[in-house]
Amino acid sequence: MTDHGDTGEGPYTGNYLDYLLTNRNFTAPAVAGAVSVLTAPVIARSVSTGQPVRILDAGTGAGGALPELSCLAAEVPEGGTVLAVDVDGSAVALARQQIAALHDTGASAGVRVDLRVADLRGVAAEAALTGQFFDLIWSSDVIWPEAFDDPEGVVSELSRALAPGGILALFTTNYYQSTLLPGHTRLERLIRTASEMTWGLPDDGPYQYERLGAWMRQAGLHDVTPTSFPLTGMASEPTARAFLEQIVWPEMRHAVSANGRAAGMSDDDVVRAEHLLDPAGQEWIGNDPDAFVLQPTLLWTGRAG
Repeated sequence: MTDHGDTGEGPYTGNYLDYLLTNRNFTAPAVAGAVSVLTAPVIARSVSTGQPVRILDAGTGAGGALPELSCLAAEVPEGGTVLAVDVDGSAVALARQQIAALHDTGASAGVRVDLRVADLRGVAAEAALTGQFFDLIWSSDVIWPEAFDDPEGVVSELSRALAPGGILALFTTNYYQSTLLPGHTRLERLIRTASEMTWGLPDDGPYQYERLGAWMRQAGLHDVTPTSFPLTGMASEPTARAFLEQIVWPEMRHAVSANGRAAGMSDDDVVRAEHLLDPAGQEWIGNDPDAFVLQPTLLWTGRAG
């Protein structure tokens, strides 16, 4: 009998920069939609204060939101600036390419975009200390328990860096509520649990990753609201295909190997998952002409008093 014991390996983190680019391309429509709902309140606040808008992209990654955030600032009558930070210098280099391409189009003319290798907590602390507050702080798939031991505390730090009436916008792709293995619901739930275990994510309690809204409320923000921007596509579509083939299915396969049995998968479940997730196999999910992806992304917003 084949040994299907768990390996106990950590999370799948191969090809990180490729991941950033592939994820950026797939999520672009949802990010654009999310930033669009922020435009009117940000402009209204700037008009009421008569001051230029200051925007922080906290944990910019490959700069997926930079085009939209820069264009938002360009629409403000008083003008504005965008500061984008990430602790990973390679990611900032990708973001720099993104903003260079945007400047070539002229869409963000007059907006100064500053990219730095920096810890978002340090940037927030400096803003709070010096009084150089931000009117909008955007952060996408950054504040969760795998990245920070105290995600609630990070949300509080960002909230203190907001100007009165400023907006904190926390965007999440809501990965673990996605449909990634359609037609195999029970198996997908088990693999999702295996993935959460591989990443060391709590499945309950105050630091569970779905508590963004609670952390914002506890930070004293007002009008805390979630808005969904669903992403969907057939697996044959180029951006969806790249997302599934380069990110999702390899991560799921790794999770099964690392923690499948610990997540409650039987030997038969592990074998079935391997057949579905092996690109060299005849039953590979990628060969299913009806395969699709649905990702119910969420934007959580809260306003400083």
